[in-house]
Amino acid sequence: MKATLILFATLLSRLVLASPIPELTPSQVFDQKGCLRIVDVRTPEEFVSDSGHIEGAVLVTLGEELSDFLKSGNRKERIVFVCRSGKRSARATEESLRLGYEATYSMKGGMLEWVAQGLPTTQK
Repeated sequence: MKATLILFATLLSRLVLASPIPELTPSQVFDQKGCLRIVDVRTPEEFVSDSGHIEGAVLVTLGEELSDFLKSGNRKERIVFVCRSGKRSARATEESLRLGYEATYSMKGGMLEWVAQGLPTTQK
């Protein structure tokens, strides 16, 4: 019982103390496109799918490829991470912040929201 209470208290404190992941909406990303590096963390198949990707985005798949990218990157560069729904991009943002990046964001709602807002995509 005591161990369960300690575990519960630890988990609860992490939830309360956890800082939120910085996010930008799709319209904010669109408006700031020239001032941000757009990094798409989806799979190569998703990147070239029918819904496409944001023009100018670079594909850096979540996992080892992203880890290598972040280890060698400019920690002061403004980067927005994009995925299908926002979950993987939040993980990428969290990893970048852990590595000392100062201005990274997750695109809220991912490509699903980008497309729903009628913002332009490309398949090139």
